[in-house]
Amino acid sequence: MSSNSETSYGARIGNAEKLVAALQNFNNYQAVKPEYGITEYTTFITSIKGQNNEVAAKKQTYSLAVDGRHQIFDINDTSIKKLLSPINGVVKAIYGKTAKEATDVAAIIAKIRGANGRKKSNDKPDEETVSQSYQSFNSKAQFFADLIVNLTNFGTNYSPANDNVSIVKLNQAYTNAIASNNLVMDSFTQFAQTNNARIASYDELSKKAQGIKESVKSQYGYNSTEYQLIKGLKI
Repeated sequence: MSSNSETSYGARIGNAEKLVAALQNFNNYQAVKPEYGITEYTTFITSIKGQNNEVAAKKQTYSLAVDGRHQIFDINDTSIKKLLSPINGVVKAIYGKTAKEATDVAAIIAKIRGANGRKKSNDKPDEETVSQSYQSFNSKAQFFADLIVNLTNFGTNYSPANDNVSIVKLNQAYTNAIASNNLVMDSFTQFAQTNNARIASYDELSKKAQGIKESVKSQYGYNSTEYQLIKGLKI
């Protein structure tokens, strides 16, 4: 089967188990090679089930990391997105709306808002989209770092009443943003590695199944009931 969807994986394991059940009912089945034996193939099926569980866990970890990043950049009350307006307001109040300090800060804020850091779908994550998303969020974080530098350079003039937009809290927000973005990439890498290993195992599962079918055909004959029962199983 060419599909690598979760439905396809489940169907292939189900058919592999049907193959084993059939072999157990054949009279004196003799495998051409050890890996085509009933016990060996059953053990291999069990190991793949373990891989399926591991892939599911890694995918969930990645999904949670994406959501955590989205919260830190856009959703939480202290997210970068929600800190921008208060920052803009403080600077305008200190220097005036048309002052160079205010227009410089406004320009950086516009860059942060314009950076394409949209939340990506987690249903079918792939390397290209995850990498693009990582870069866009990294750009947004870098613009935010530039903003913090500007505010820091204002010295004691920048003393907001809102502690959430203090230099200390903004630096912490930046640190959290970078960490959340890195966590997304790290968790995706682990998911991708685990999933690739699973794909390779399923390829091997299919090859072993073909070997088993050939063993049955050679032992019982092409037109035998035994071979006819298993030849159509797609694994």
